[in-house]
Formats: sequence, C-alpha cells, structure tokens
Amino acid sequence: MARLSRLRIAQRLAGGGEGSPALRVWAYAAVMLSVFAITANEDFGALRYAIAGLVSVGFLLSWHRRRRRNVWLKAALTVGCLWAAANFLRALAANPFHTSIPLAVLLLWLQTLHSYDLPRRRDLLFSLLTSVVLMAVAAAFSIDASFGLYFAPYALAACVALIYNAHDAGREAAGGEPAAQPRGTLRGREAVRAGGTLLGALALTGGLVFLFTPRLPGLFIATLPFTPTIPAGERFTGSIVNPAYPEVSTGETLFNPNGYFGFGPSVDLRVRGRLNEGVVMRVRATERSSWRGLVFDVYTGTGWRIDDHRVRKFTSAVPPIALVHGRDDVYAYRSRERRVVQTFYIQRNQPNVAFAVPRVEQIYLPGDHVYVDRYSSVRLPFILERGMIYTVVSRPLDPTPEQMRRAGADYPPFILERYLQLPPGVTARTRTLAARLVAGAPTPYDAVLAVNRYLWTAYRYDLTIGPQRRPGDAVDYFLFEEGRGYCEQFASAMAVLLRAAGIPARLATGYAAGTVHPLTGLIEVRNTDAHAWVEVFFPSVGWVEFEATPAPDPGAVEGSGVPRWGWQGVTEYFSARLGTVTPPRWLMAALLPLARAAPWMLGAGIVTAFLMLSRLMRPRRGSGAEAHVLAAYEGMLRLLARRGFRRERGETPREFATRTRRRWDRPEIGELTEMVERALFSPAGPGIADRITATRVLRKLRKVY
Repeated sequence: MARLSRLRIAQRLAGGGEGSPALRVWAYAAVMLSVFAITANEDFGALRYAIAGLVSVGFLLSWHRRRRRNVWLKAALTVGCLWAAANFLRALAANPFHTSIPLAVLLLWLQTLHSYDLPRRRDLLFSLLTSVVLMAVAAAFSIDASFGLYFAPYALAACVALIYNAHDAGREAAGGEPAAQPRGTLRGREAVRAGGTLLGALALTGGLVFLFTPRLPGLFIATLPFTPTIPAGERFTGSIVNPAYPEVSTGETLFNPNGYFGFGPSVDLRVRGRLNEGVVMRVRATERSSWRGLVFDVYTGTGWRIDDHRVRKFTSAVPPIALVHGRDDVYAYRSRERRVVQTFYIQRNQPNVAFAVPRVEQIYLPGDHVYVDRYSSVRLPFILERGMIYTVVSRPLDPTPEQMRRAGADYPPFILERYLQLPPGVTARTRTLAARLVAGAPTPYDAVLAVNRYLWTAYRYDLTIGPQRRPGDAVDYFLFEEGRGYCEQFASAMAVLLRAAGIPARLATGYAAGTVHPLTGLIEVRNTDAHAWVEVFFPSVGWVEFEATPAPDPGAVEGSGVPRWGWQGVTEYFSARLGTVTPPRWLMAALLPLARAAPWMLGAGIVTAFLMLSRLMRPRRGSGAEAHVLAAYEGMLRLLARRGFRRERGETPREFATRTRRRWDRPEIGELTEMVERALFSPAGPGIADRITATRVLRKLRKVY
C-alpha cells in the first residue's frame, strides 16, 4: 500500500493522476475518429484498419499496465519510433515531390506507438492533442463536405473528454483519485449533455466567425499538388479521347447525360439533351474563371471541328513541365504579369484534356510529358480518371476595353486565313444580319459588343429545344427559326456572325466557373457547367474570351474572385444550387414566411445557445450539489492561494484545514472541508442544504480574504 501511495504521489508530481476510465474511453473515441478521418483518403489503403486495430490494442494494454514501470515496453516503443522515422525517410527519398502522405503516415505511427504508453491523464491529453493535428491534416486532404461525418462525432467526443479531464483534475485537487473512487463521479449522461452544450457554443461562435470574417486573396495558399502515380492503361500520343463518347460516328451524335459532347475532335450542333448535376471536379484557385479545354477553328454548317491535329510534345524529368504556346497565340505572353495557380481534383472520368485558365505556362501532373496543339490546348497521354490531381500555373490575359479598342484591324495574314473560314452553306440572310449589326461600329471591339448584345437581347437560352426540323445550316436555323438554344448555338452564332463581318473568331469549350463551396472553399464544377464560348482575336492583344450566352453583363469573360465574406459564400452557393431546382408552388408559399423570419430565427438561436451554456454553468440537484460544493472548495483554495497559503500535493482536505487553522482560525474553512468530505466519501452525497451552505460560506470567505 505504501508503494502504491508513493506511485500515486509521483504520478501527481509528474503531471496528474491516471485519469478516470470514462476519460480514457472518450479519448480513445476521439483518437479513433481522427484515424478514420485521415485514412479516408484512398492513398492510405489497408493501413486504415491496421492502425485502428493497433491503437485499440494500445489503449487496452496501457490501461492494464498503467501502474507499472514498463521498461521493456518503452524500449520497444523507442525502436518503433526509429522504424517509423526510417520508413518516412525512405518514402521521402523515393518520391521527394509528395511529402504530405509520408508525413501523415509518420504522424499516424507516432499516435499508434504513443497509445501503448498512457499511464497518466497528461498522456491522454497528449493523445487528444495529436488527434487534433490528425483531424487538421484530414481536413486538408478532404475536398468535399463528407469530412463533416467524421468531424461532428469527433468534436463531441473531444468536448466530453475535456469535461471529464476537468472533472478529474478537480477531484485530484480536492484529494480524491478518480480512478479509485467510483462514488460521486460525473455521470455519462451529464457529461454528454455538457459536452453537447459546449460543442453547441463552440459551433455557434465558430459559425459567427466563419460568416463574418473577410476572406482576403492572400489567405489562400497556392500549393502545387498532383497525383504521384500514373494510372495504368492505354497511352495517347496527342489524339483526343472522351470517355463519355468513346466512338464518335460521322452521323448525328447520341447524347450522353454523363458527359459533354463538346470534348472531342468535333462539336455537333444537332445534339439535344440535358446533362446531370454530378460534380465532375473540384478546383482550388484564388479566382473563378472559365476552365478552357479545347478550341475549334472550322465551322462545318452542322457543327465545329479541329482542323489541325498536329501537336508538339513537351517533356520534363522533374515537375513542372514548362509549355510554349502554339503559333496562333502570337501575343501569348505579352502584358501578362499575373499568374493564377489552379489545382484540379477529378471526381468523374474526363477526357485527356488539361482544363485550365488559358494560357498554361506550367503543369504538374503524374507523367513526364504532355502535348500542346496550335490552339494552346494541352492534351494528356492518359484519360483523367477519378481521384487524379493535377496543378496548372497560367498567365491569363486581362485586356482593358481601351486596349481592345486601340488594337485596330491589322490582323496577321495566317490569322485571317484560318479564322474567317465559312462554309458555302452559310446563308445570305446570315451575312446580311452580320453586316447590319456591325454597321457604324468604330472599332472591331465595338462590333463584337454589338453582336454580343444582339444575341443576348433577341434570343433565349433554353435546354428544352427539340431536334432541328429541317436540314441546312445550324446557325441560320437558330437565328431565324428556332430563336432559342444551348450555349453551343449562341457561341456558334456569334462566331459565324463575326467571321461574316471580317473579325477572326473561334469556338472554345470547357467548363464554366462553378460554385465555391462555403465550407471546403473549393470550387465545385458540375456536369451542367460544361460550356461553350467565343474567342475573338485582337491585334497586339491576342485571343480574348467573350460570353455569347445571355448573362448579366456583356463583354469579355473575366475571372471572378472568391466571396469576400463567409455569409456571401453560403448565400451564393445555395442560391446556385437552388437555382437548378424548380420546387412546386405550394412549397415556395410555405417557405416564404420562414425566409422572412430567418433573421429572427437566427437571433433566437443565438439567445438559446447562450441560455443553454449558462444553464450548464449553474449547479443542479443531486450530483449538481456535489459539483457545487467542490466548486466552492476550489474557490476557497484560490482565495487562500492569493494570500500565499497553498495546498500541497498529496495533502488531504482535512490535513490542509488543520494546517490552515494554525494561521487563520476561521470556522468557515473547517465547515467547507467537512462538506467536501461528505461529497467525496459519503454514500448519500451532499444535499440541497449543503449546496446553499457552501455558497454562503464562500461569500463570507470572500469578504474576509
């Protein structure tokens, strides 16, 4: 018994007691949730279950051997740490460009090894702190809101563990050993309720900070991650392969709702159908812009095709691969000082095309070579498969309207030869309309705006149009008979009208900007964001993007920054998502009063959360009376400590009261000590009378000291 007492005293001197079983259980739950959260990434594979099993064994073993010296176990753990460090260095030497996964694996092994040596409460808190780091790394790996499925229960488990830790610390300060005295301990239901209240208060505070903290562009870290391994499968040497349309026939293309028909060697304007809402990729970038994929230069009357399939191969033994633009981008780097870094996380199989803000300067990807065509489109030697990551550094073109007006009409001959092409099927009324629209325009830029405004005001965007009812030119049919259509019809009409007016133009396809997710901060790009637009050539400037499809303001397509405030991001995201759904009228009528009452509901929620937190702080009957007595005793200890009289470690409440009486003969000290002893050792525990008396006694002491 004397040896055990000495061990307990040594434990307290070294950093607290061994902790209650409840504290260990909740700390174990938090650690396990952090392990599963970080290993949800597919790069960890079977390591997830191995780590989970070893951590479980470690917590059990450390509990059973918590009062032993465990010299042999500590030696084994030292060897394990050295092995984990050597394994990390070996992985780092094998692939020095991907350190995130080896670092995460090292952290997992350190957490696992530490779980075998948890004799004291301090060690449990260290494991809890390490689990916080694991959750932070898991959040960095996560690219969607599924991380919340791990974070919510983890936060609750961590809060309950902290409450048990505070309770155990209070009992140790009062002279009790929480693991050895089951009577009067904090009940599990009360701990969970208190943890839930604490979590609610933290969530409310964090939510308010999230909503009303400005998001500055400088806060976004421009990292350059990419998939470390190349997927096995067929390799391409510059040809375009779209997994949604593996075989493009010479006739009319059959529509596939799971993929865009504009990502191939040709675009058929006779295709009809609607794409689904699936997320195809997520993008981390400092601004939203159009993610260009391909450019088409030849209008066929029924669609577009790429005329020149020659490509140039660019290689690099180490990332990144530096690119040089094609011949037609004669002003590719002029006046382009700004760089945009974009990281793409592929969620659905995509063509072997690198989507990016034009023009691409560097690319980080799992491979040592890419291909670039004359239109500055980047083609990959493999299909973009789900789970792949690549990063692009672009130098976007940001011309001002004044620059485009001053550009004039002195076009290079090879630009005119290729980008004024029109087939014989283009009708006379199409050419007449083009001449009428640009008549009186002082510059080509003003002519482009005139055509742009006409299409926006005279025609309607509609995804429900039927098939073309007669053969002939697709643009003529759209302009003079249908009067509505997809983005492909609008962009094709604008390009054809500009070419008929003598202004070089071409069709580009890719994805629209997408929507910033308010929680992850990543831009979600969906199938329905597949888009087509126009690129117009300006001498001394280059190719400038224009949005042909009706939008709020005409003009060049410009990148848009991320929302400045958190509440703006939430509003924009849900507005964009709800904009794709047409709810029934009765539902809208029912939701309208709720929308009007939203500010009042938010205020009521804040008040309710603070009331719940204040209720937590107030003692309750039963076990709450015990907590109140212990809190009053701790208040007395703080009062005496300020007078220079502190309770020694290992000193019981009665011994401390006896020593205190020699200096201050105050009956309140003995009275409060007796109530603490009843709270800790009496089977009945304290009652309401003790709770009232403890409050009165503490008030008296505060007046004196």
